[in-house]
Amino acid sequence: MDPADGALGQLPGRWVNAFVEIETSTGPLKMHYVVAGPKDAPRLILLHGFPDFAYTWRELVPMLSGEYRVLAPDMRGYAATGKPRKGYDLDTLAADIIAFADATAALDGAPADRPTHLLGHDWGAAVGWWAVLAEPERFATYTAISVAHPRAFTEFLKKSEEQRKKSKYMRKLTLPFVPLFFAGMSDKRRRGVYRNDLARKDAFGDNELVWYRAAFDSTMETRPPLRYYKQKFRNAEENEQAARKAPVIAIPVLVLWGKNDKYLMSEMAADSCKYVLPNLCQVEVFPAATHWVHWDDPKAVATRWRAFIESMKDVTSTGTVGTVAPETSDASAPALPVAPA
Repeated sequence: MDPADGALGQLPGRWVNAFVEIETSTGPLKMHYVVAGPKDAPRLILLHGFPDFAYTWRELVPMLSGEYRVLAPDMRGYAATGKPRKGYDLDTLAADIIAFADATAALDGAPADRPTHLLGHDWGAAVGWWAVLAEPERFATYTAISVAHPRAFTEFLKKSEEQRKKSKYMRKLTLPFVPLFFAGMSDKRRRGVYRNDLARKDAFGDNELVWYRAAFDSTMETRPPLRYYKQKFRNAEENEQAARKAPVIAIPVLVLWGKNDKYLMSEMAADSCKYVLPNLCQVEVFPAATHWVHWDDPKAVATRWRAFIESMKDVTSTGTVGTVAPETSDASAPALPVAPA
């Protein structure tokens, strides 16, 4: 079935549902996204994690679309976006987002001088870090929610037994029975997957359950997202080498985290700034929030993000972007962190 024919391609909200086809190393990929805001405004791309999809940004999109052109895609393999068998490595996923940014800007007729900001949560943050490391000049700023810079994660994992224990679930998600198990969840169990983690329980109610059930109710829907995990382990050595050589980032970066994240420890937020040029990195740890910071307190996330953009206005307007030579380090690279609810 063409994704455009399904309900997941018509998500309800204060936005427009749209599709764009991008060219990728594995062939054409048709991506669904929700979009709101003036076409000629600065652009903001929001990337979701697992088990999630574009609907995760249902509160943040309306909050920011008054002054930004906000675009939130379903990433490769999720919901109403295409589900190819290949292309779930970090390099391809990052290239997807860069191609998506170019294709949607062309569709909108966006002026060439309009900046593009990138923000990701969970897997979306891991892919976002990779995209910024690959082509930092393409983005004005980067914001990561609940996932550290890959080298920061490596160093923290080596010294933290607690984080090593927390990370064991990732390997479990590669087991053969997981796609069917996740697809066959009862409504009660599926609701608990999300609500049990949240500080703000009403962020996930009956309406949200309808759409999250639809997004993950068959193995056709669950297998592709879980390929992110399988590919991560298959490419472990390659990812380790890339992370060791990761350059220092020279665009403004904001790292947001919930103190009560039970998958990834918030101490890694400040550690991420070691790999960003001095004075270009900011951190905010929300004391009452969980892994789902943008659900627990979307207004605080929007407010903090706006303050960050305002504080970095001089940098983003002068084009001081890019990367600098990598630091030498003996730290081994991480299997990049991604946390499900």
